Amino acid sequence: MAVIIENDKIRAVINEHGAELSSLIAKGTGIDYMWSGDAKYWGRHSPVLFPIEGKLKNDSYHFNGQEYHMTQHGFARDQDFAVVECDDQHATFELTQNAATKEKYPFDFRLHLTYSVKDTTLTLDYSVYNPADEQELFFALGAHPAFKAPLMPNEKYTDYELTFAPAKTRKKIPLANSLTDPMHEFDVNENRLAVSRELFKNDALIYNLQQEPTKITLQDTKQKHGIQVDTKDAKYVGIWSAYPKDGQFVCIEPWWGLADPQDADGELTHKFAINKLASHQEFKAGFSVLLF
Repeated sequence: MAVIIENDKIRAVINEHGAELSSLIAKGTGIDYMWSGDAKYWGRHSPVLFPIEGKLKNDSYHFNGQEYHMTQHGFARDQDFAVVECDDQHATFELTQNAATKEKYPFDFRLHLTYSVKDTTLTLDYSVYNPADEQELFFALGAHPAFKAPLMPNEKYTDYELTFAPAKTRKKIPLANSLTDPMHEFDVNENRLAVSRELFKNDALIYNLQQEPTKITLQDTKQKHGIQVDTKDAKYVGIWSAYPKDGQFVCIEPWWGLADPQDADGELTHKFAINKLASHQEFKAGFSVLLF
């Protein structure tokens, strides 16, 4: 099942399975800005990353003396969400613990995703709530939207570029075999990047945003069409595309968490960049996507 929200300028289609945004259309041009999900290259559109972002070392962790197994990016993207609120321009999706999640993650939780449209902007707001009376909730959260590049039939993938605002020096985090090395992050001044297949030969590019408001734009070099991702408080952002496969998309991924470091000890309570919620507390985050 899918939910449609729209105004006179844009239409968004969100699947209840995974609460995944699958289509984002500008009505004036008919352009769908989301990747098709062709499994030959990458079979998703915009998966929700919860309760981990990225990969765990050995795909496992320990909590309270017990070992749990969980694959990359967690389980939310493969769960059916409930639609708890919906009108023409807003929809809220909910996921809570169940028997399948408890096998991988021993916590009670409530995850809400609220999609809304206004003018030519789609906003996604997250809420994570800890319903437990005593136990703390440990989690990470992330987005993984894949934007189509090229958008027009007469363009090429390499006609696109990425720009960051504000333009500044940022910390970049090394990634090897899907594990990070945050202790050796280094300064870069990469505020304008030409999109190419080789840009992603070493996997995702990861930048430490330090929760500073940041705008990342993906557009053709003639600046006719593109998207701008506006992160309010993301800890990190990942930029990724298929390599060496010729997938016609670029992912811009705000993250509130990070894949395990290479030297992780496997204890969830020690996990780098983990978020912690006390009993009956709520975590809020979000970002928006402007179409042009």
